[in-house]
Parts: sequence; structure tokens; C-alpha cells
Amino acid sequence: MTPGRRLRLERLSVLAGVVLGALLLGLWHPGERGDFWQGIEGRLLDARFLVRGPLPAPQQVAIVAFDDAAIERPASFPPSRSTLSAVVSDAWQAGARVLALDFLLVDARPDDPVLAAALARGTAILGVAEAASGASQGVLRPRGGPSLVTGPEPQSPLPALGPGPVLQAAADLAHVTVAHGPDGLLRRLRPVLAVSASQGVVQLPGLAVAAVSAQAGPTRVSTHADGVGGRLEIGPITVPLDLRGTVPLDYYGPAGSIRTYSAASVTQADLRGKIVFMGATATGFGDRHATPFDPTMPGVEVHATFAANLLTGRLLRRDAAAWGASVLLGLLAAVAGCAAAGLSSTLAATAATAVAALAMAASLQVAFSAGWWLDATTVSMCLVLGAGASAAAQRFQQRRRATNLARYQSPALVETLATDADALRDRPPQPAVVVFVDVVGFTPHAERAGPERTYAFLAAFTRQVEQAADRCGGMIADFAGDGALIVFGVPEPGADDVERALRFIEQLDAAVLEAPDWPGLGLRFSAHAGPVQLGVLGGDHHRRVAVSGDVVNTASRLQESARASNASLALSGAFVAAAPNARRWAEQRGLAKLAPQQLRGRATLEEVWVGVLGRSGPAETR
Repeated sequence: MTPGRRLRLERLSVLAGVVLGALLLGLWHPGERGDFWQGIEGRLLDARFLVRGPLPAPQQVAIVAFDDAAIERPASFPPSRSTLSAVVSDAWQAGARVLALDFLLVDARPDDPVLAAALARGTAILGVAEAASGASQGVLRPRGGPSLVTGPEPQSPLPALGPGPVLQAAADLAHVTVAHGPDGLLRRLRPVLAVSASQGVVQLPGLAVAAVSAQAGPTRVSTHADGVGGRLEIGPITVPLDLRGTVPLDYYGPAGSIRTYSAASVTQADLRGKIVFMGATATGFGDRHATPFDPTMPGVEVHATFAANLLTGRLLRRDAAAWGASVLLGLLAAVAGCAAAGLSSTLAATAATAVAALAMAASLQVAFSAGWWLDATTVSMCLVLGAGASAAAQRFQQRRRATNLARYQSPALVETLATDADALRDRPPQPAVVVFVDVVGFTPHAERAGPERTYAFLAAFTRQVEQAADRCGGMIADFAGDGALIVFGVPEPGADDVERALRFIEQLDAAVLEAPDWPGLGLRFSAHAGPVQLGVLGGDHHRRVAVSGDVVNTASRLQESARASNASLALSGAFVAAAPNARRWAEQRGLAKLAPQQLRGRATLEEVWVGVLGRSGPAETR
């Protein structure tokens, strides 16, 4: 397999893994899993609201608020039923078509008939909330509500807190219970709620659903048998439920975005033909909720927002179709991230990944503006998955290339060269020890063995040289046919360079002679010590590390002295004098000190020690 094809297959494998991982992430749908991920998705949705900004609210819905100005008149708060009845009457007089009261009027009061009479003048709806488990069950007699609710049987519904019989007889009932997200923000409302009453389980519409139903027509709520998703129908209005059977809210802005009138001046309000929600917004009133635009939006405006969404069809879609769209966008994000992070240039990969992230964010924002709440958590995680996997694969390929290329260079210099291409520039000469090793009788052996066996022999020889050099801390400067140049003391010289060179000679000689597949050829060593120049030779596209200087040339010429003396080792006088133990080592192994020699090509004489290594025997017998 060619390197290019292998690289393409690796990239395709990474892409396939990314696509599979993104698909699994999309099916898992993290934005709906667990409090942590739901909280992240909620914050990402809030960001989309803030980027979009506030919108003008529709005029079909209004709020009559018991604000700070309105509660200055009653002697206590909440207002009495008589006070409520006066405001309700004023609202009817101002032209309200439907009145939905976000009040829990649970205690019977002497003035209930007064309020009941006011409510009965038009279509009015009173709020019911869930009570604590174990509370007493009252009687609920809703006059309207959903005409039909289909789906799984409700599990253990809670008791209800509802108004007394007098008020129930004058108005319809709807639930005002809300459920916040894991991060405390209110983003969804339940269109219908099952509560337990004395006569059994009662299905109550939400306050906004009941109000819109009174104007638009009968309501039908159908949920799937598995409790996931469903549909809300109010006359001609059809709304897909999200995967929890709730409806996400599309907020128009902070508190006050929906036209609000004070209860103190209802007579001056224009409520003609409008659905009017009545509730408390006074300072210190506890019915407030955190929303994407406002940390303290009154509960009455939350219900009014839902009603406005239903009337205008401006709703956030978070159903199975939105789930599928999230999966598709997640797959695109994963592929885009994989392609962007896979660019060879780090700067280009970073810029392309940033562009891919911006494109995904823009896609999420466009979908949001069109009423689709896509799972930004899924899309973001897919993008990170694609970019991360591609970057990791790119890093792995770069490390593999570096490792492969490093094999062609001494490990002692790999990090230096990898860090700085000009790391060896302008280095001053430094002391070093240079060792040449050559295979005796290689030429006739190669002639007999042929190319294939000769290659196998050289591979075994160079492997033995590498192992001995690594153990002794030497740098292999060059392999040339059956010879090798090993340098000790680079890149930094050491006090024991001579001793390490002698260990290398001993270990390599012993290793090749003990190797079972060694063909019986001998080795010839020569060594010299002195100043060398370490640097990089070559042009712009092909370079190699080189050790140069007279020391290298002298060590090479010492091979001739060893050959002329029928020896397997030749050491220069400078080498023997470079370390206290070198002379003792030479004497113990029977090396002879020759008279100063005229080495070929050199003008000066060189003192030479020659001899036969203990394991090698005379060089001419090999």
C-alpha cells in the first residue's frame, strides 16, 4: 500500500468514526439528558434570545396588573374579593373579551358572591395549582377545558388548590402550575395538567390554553403512548408538543413587553376584544420567574406570553422533527470540524475551525429565528468531536512522521533539530571522540552473497552498531557501506567520552562475534580525540548533520595504520592521552605504541597505538 493511499484510508477512517460518533450524540440528544446538560442547553437557548433581541408583542393580549400603584388602596395584600370584583367589572367595561385571573382564590370569603357576579358577566377563567402530596382533595367542576385529552394515564397526580364552589360556578378553571428548568429559568409550560380531586382525576388546561380556547375554539391535547411528544390543537391552531409534552415559550422581551395596565386605572385601558390576564406585579410579590430576558418576570406575563405565542403561531418547535434537524446539523458540524481541523497548517486549521463554529452558531440562530429550537449542545459537541478527532489524528500523523524521520538522525540531536531548524548554526568547535568501524573482508563477502544477502548482512551490522552506540551514549554520524562513524561528546562534551568510546568498541566487537547469524567477518576500529565542528550541511531542501574537522580525517586514516599492522584496533596518541584510564586500557589489552606515523595526506606525525582485540584474533585471519 502506498503512503498516500494509507493516509487517505486513515483520514476516511477518522471521518467515519466522527460521523458515527456524531450520529450517536445526536440520537442521545444531550440537551434533554440530565440536569447538567439541560442547564447548558438552556443557557445556549438564552444566548439565542439575547442575540435576536426583544420583539414587539401582539396586541391581542393585555395584562391588568396589581402593581405598586394598585395595592396602595387595599388595606392588605392580596386584594379582597370585593376589590378584585371591582377591577374585573372595570375590565369588562373596558371591552375585555376573556379574563384569565392568575390568582389562587382557595379560601372561601364572605364577598365571594360579589366576585362571582362580576366574573359571570363574561368568559372568565380562574387559576388552580398543584398542592403538596397528601393534601385534602377538593371538588373541581371545570365548565370547559380540553374537549379531549388522549395519551397515557397520568401517574399519581397531586391534589389541587382551587377556588371555592361559588367562584367555580361563575368561571372556568385552568392550571397555573409552572416548572422551572434545572438552572431555575422558566422556558416551557404544560398545556394540560392532571390533578386529583374528590371526584377523581381532572385534566385542566393551562391558563393561556384555556384563555385562547375560549376565543379560538375547542381544545384537543394528544400525547403519544410513550409520553414523548404530542400535539395541542385549539380550533385552527396546531402546536407540536416537545419531547416532554410541554410547549417552549418564545419570550418577546423583559417584563412589560406585553401591554400592561395598572389595576388602579383599568377604566382608562383599551381592552377591546383582547384576552386579558390579571395578576400581581407589585414589589415583593413572590410570583416571579427568571427568563432569558428578565430574572424577575411576573408569572402573569409568562402566561400572557404563552397565549400570545398561541394566537400568533410564534412558537419554538422542540419536537421529534427538531430533534432530527439537530442530528442533521450535528453531522454537518462534525464533518466541518473534521475537515477544518485537518488542514496541514496550524493557523489555517484554527481559522477554519473558528469559521466552522461561527457557521454552526449562525445556523442555530437562523433556525431559532424561524421558530426551531435545535439542540445547540448536540451541535457544539459534534463540532468539538469532529475538530478534536481530526486534530488528534493530525497530531498522531505528525508525530509518526517525526518519529520516522527521527530514525534517520541521532536520538541525541532529534529534539534539538525538531525545536529549531538552525539550532546548530554558529556553534564553536568542541572536543569530541571520533570512532571509525569497518567490516574486514566485506568486499569479497558481498561478491559471494549477492545483493539480497548483502543487504541483510548490512542491516544486521548497522543494527548492532546502533544498539552499542545507544548503550554507550554515542552519536552515529554516518553509515557508509560497511563502515560507520560514531562520535562521542556531541551535542555536549562529557568527561567520560573516551571511556564510553572504549566501551562501545568492546561491546560492538563482542556483539557481532557472538551473533548466531554473523558470517565470521571481523571488525576494524580506529579512534581519535580532538576538536570537531558540529553543524548542518546542505541546501534549503536537503540537509544532514555533519561532524567535520581534522579529527575525523585522522580517525579515518588510522584505519590504514591498523590494516598495515595487521591489527583490529588503532588508537591515536591524542585519544590515549585524553583520559587517565585510556593508556591503562591499551596496555592491559596488549596494544603496541608505534613510532610516530606519517598518515596519508597529513603533514604532521601522529603517535599510534595498535593491537588486536581479545575476541577478534589477528585481522588477517578474518
